[in-house]
Amino acid sequence: MKVVSNTSPLIALAKVGQLVGLQKLFPHLRIPPAVSQEFLANCTLFERHVFLEALTEFIEVVPVKSLLSVKRQLGLGELEALSLARQSSADLLLLDDRKASNEAREQQLVIASTRAVLKIAEERGIIG
Repeated sequence: MKVVSNTSPLIALAKVGQLVGLQKLFPHLRIPPAVSQEFLANCTLFERHVFLEALTEFIEVVPVKSLLSVKRQLGLGELEALSLARQSSADLLLLDDRKASNEAREQQLVIASTRAVLKIAEERGIIG
């Protein structure tokens, strides 16, 4: 399953100590460079450590070939995540922002929020 993530789900899961749980759900996760940069600019020292470890285990930073033309004004991380999801024919895009989610739906991308990911992980017994 090809999965791309925006920054907010990664930060949220790192804050609650569930980035490892994300790996159990999605053994290979792709993110664009802007998402990696946003994460590192907005995390605690512990979250940074967990994220850098995840980069060696299951998260791959993938360059974006070209940015999508979108109707809404989005942050660079969101725009790159949408573009990467489209260019890689991702099966799922992890995304929380409402404007970006609306844009993703219009681009016919399948999305899941952090809340949905946590619910799936709980149902599968990955988290308690």
